[in-house]
Amino acid sequence: MRTAWRAHRAAARTTALVALLAASGLAAGAASASGTQTTMASGASLIYRCGFPSGARQVQVTVSAVLPAAAKTGKPIQPAGVSLTMALPSAAAAGLASLHSAAVSAATRLTISASEGSAGTSVVWPGVAKRPVLRPAHGGLTLTTTGEVPPVTASSAGEVILTAAGLSVAFTAGQAAVPAPGPARPAAGGAAPAPASASPAPVPESTAQAPLAVNCTLARGQHAALGALVVTGKAHRDAHRNAAEPTGKCPKLPAGGLKLNPRFPPPPHPPLTLVGHSPSQGCAFTTGYADVRKLKGAALIAPALTNVDQALTALANTTNKVNYLQLQNAAQLDFHGLHQFPPSTATFLTFGFVPTTATIELIEHGTINIFVVGPANPFIHCQPNTFRTCDSVATVYSRLSARIAPGSVKVNGVPLNVGSHCETPPFDAVVTGTSASKPPYSIQFGGPLTGMVTIPPFRNCGVGENLNPIFNAAISGPQNFNLLTQGELCSVIGAFGCDKNRLPVPPQPLHQVTG
Repeated sequence: MRTAWRAHRAAARTTALVALLAASGLAAGAASASGTQTTMASGASLIYRCGFPSGARQVQVTVSAVLPAAAKTGKPIQPAGVSLTMALPSAAAAGLASLHSAAVSAATRLTISASEGSAGTSVVWPGVAKRPVLRPAHGGLTLTTTGEVPPVTASSAGEVILTAAGLSVAFTAGQAAVPAPGPARPAAGGAAPAPASASPAPVPESTAQAPLAVNCTLARGQHAALGALVVTGKAHRDAHRNAAEPTGKCPKLPAGGLKLNPRFPPPPHPPLTLVGHSPSQGCAFTTGYADVRKLKGAALIAPALTNVDQALTALANTTNKVNYLQLQNAAQLDFHGLHQFPPSTATFLTFGFVPTTATIELIEHGTINIFVVGPANPFIHCQPNTFRTCDSVATVYSRLSARIAPGSVKVNGVPLNVGSHCETPPFDAVVTGTSASKPPYSIQFGGPLTGMVTIPPFRNCGVGENLNPIFNAAISGPQNFNLLTQGELCSVIGAFGCDKNRLPVPPQPLHQVTG
């Protein structure tokens, strides 16, 4: 089933790789003595929308890296030769004049989603320009940053996909070596050629400005995968792995089954011709992305096993004129007996450039209500009415709180003690899915669920000092987009939607949904 907390990801997931050998100058890979390729060049050419002081500008960004051609479970996957090249258009380059410098440099922080089947995490790839470049008086500007990046480790065999996400850039004033002018060569007509581009005169160091921080998001509809590699070996249980290891079958329901959460009443309905009660149990994995709007990034939520008590009540009007059906379902998260999502570790760029890593737990309060409304008979001519559309629409209501796991916070690699009760009060999280979306959603076959979530202020953060304002300034607030992906429901009776061990199949987290 689908539980709450859905996150926006503008870039479409893809397994297509773009080798940028010409742009990056990277070799296709080193060959072993036997001639087998042990590395491969990967990357992508992407369009980012960057917020400069003069306005949002589109910037072409080329990311290049060398990845191992294959990896083993439990062993670090270390990208090498990572570079990021930004081609600033003239309007964006002109905005760098606020640095009051003839030359500019840059430091970049690129967030990378490393997905391992339905699991994954986020890491930050840092980069710094090796040398400043002259700022042209007119036209665009190209800057390249490079740096060593952290590895990722796969816990199970399969495919690991690295996908680009948010980007943050800090532009700084720099001292560039200005080449001495050479003797002018006369043109064919005897006149000296004009200089290609004049650069502003250097400004004394005392007038240098603070770094110009620019945050960028991927333009919509792009394939942002940088590379994929095949991982082989036995499953490796890692204590720091974000995702729960799927073990066991659908958890047993409590005696008497699940009950609807009274906090979320069902929608109104027309006069009824049928009221039925035929509950049946199933379970499904739910994963997805939860955006933090202020940090311009998203956390990948580890797959959560959700126990579902289907069709507790069915309300219907089967007349052709009304043609109405409402199914009331209750659900509950189950993470080793706890009613919460598995802990998920994410890295964000606090204040636009400081990498901050934390493990977040989303805890369920009460059961989850899933109300599905649509036509009772979808095969007859449908006319929208007061109580429904002609599509099937599921609304998922849950009550959650967010807790930062003790000992999990690092700011720029330095541990930060937030205490053992750094958390929000409970809040409502509502997501919806519809049969009209692409891909479509249904409670039986799963699909995308989307919604906006307001994150309340944190409390009890810090030991000996009040860290609440830091988390509230960076995280708390409205309009945090959530995109969840529910897998197919594994039915206890009949084992439909289950694997050979009668377990639900974890879905791949969607990055985009339309409709």
